[in-house]
Amino acid sequence: MLQLDPPLIRIVIGGPGWSGPTGKGVANLLEPGHRDEDILWIIDLDENGQTWCVPNRYVRAPSNITWGRKAETCQHGSGARVNGDAISPRNGRSELS
Repeated sequence: MLQLDPPLIRIVIGGPGWSGPTGKGVANLLEPGHRDEDILWIIDLDENGQTWCVPNRYVRAPSNITWGRKAETCQHGSGARVNGDAISPRNGRSELS
């Protein structure tokens, strides 16, 4: 387990195989080398305060113009945009799950 200091803002985008919520949150911990050789982000979600362990493939960094990371459209079933703030489907879950 690796504690992130400072914590990092991350966006859970969901996708195929993900049954958890999507949205913006703060990552405080990382668990490297999980059984599937995937990093797990431990993220506290802003919307409901829940803590989730999210595989790296479902996590994105928010836009940051200082570092040249501009807003982009993310394709994940609902046509929602991820541009600094996560926009999820009405039910709060990815439609591909």
